[in-house]
Amino acid sequence: MLDEELIDNPRWKKVLIGITGLFLLFLILSYFLISYPVYPILASLFESKVAENKTIEFDKFSIIFTDDNYDRLQTYYHHDLSVEMVVCLKGIIENNYIIDEIYQPEIIEQTYNHVTFKPCSSDTLILLHSQPFRHCIASEQDMKTLDIIKNRNKDSIMVIMCEPDRFSLYT
Repeated sequence: MLDEELIDNPRWKKVLIGITGLFLLFLILSYFLISYPVYPILASLFESKVAENKTIEFDKFSIIFTDDNYDRLQTYYHHDLSVEMVVCLKGIIENNYIIDEIYQPEIIEQTYNHVTFKPCSSDTLILLHSQPFRHCIASEQDMKTLDIIKNRNKDSIMVIMCEPDRFSLYT
């Protein structure tokens, strides 16, 4: 008799429907927030920094572009957005990385999510490459490449560009 009263009670039905609805909403949101491609995009937004006034400010130092080097970087980035690009940045370190030269190494192969290239010169301070839009997280291959450039020049760093003014730093 008590069970029949609970089932027939309209208030109990509303509570049960509300809990079921919240549970389903939770399942749907967790699918979209954790599955590809939303999670990598959110992680990239939290990890990366936005450049302002031709300067990228990270926690420990900044990368400052002199002359027209930031504009040249933008030209390389926008040249063909369907493939990754890579550039080598040279300059000096004075608490910050001051970039006064940018060049593109010889590129062997480019795809949407990969670029193969000949190494930058040993005096290169920053290896910068693009990745697909809003995907600023380094891949396993990127980390291997960083190890190689660090062996050639301990002051070298790697920067990933995933939007026209958004960058992630790897040291």
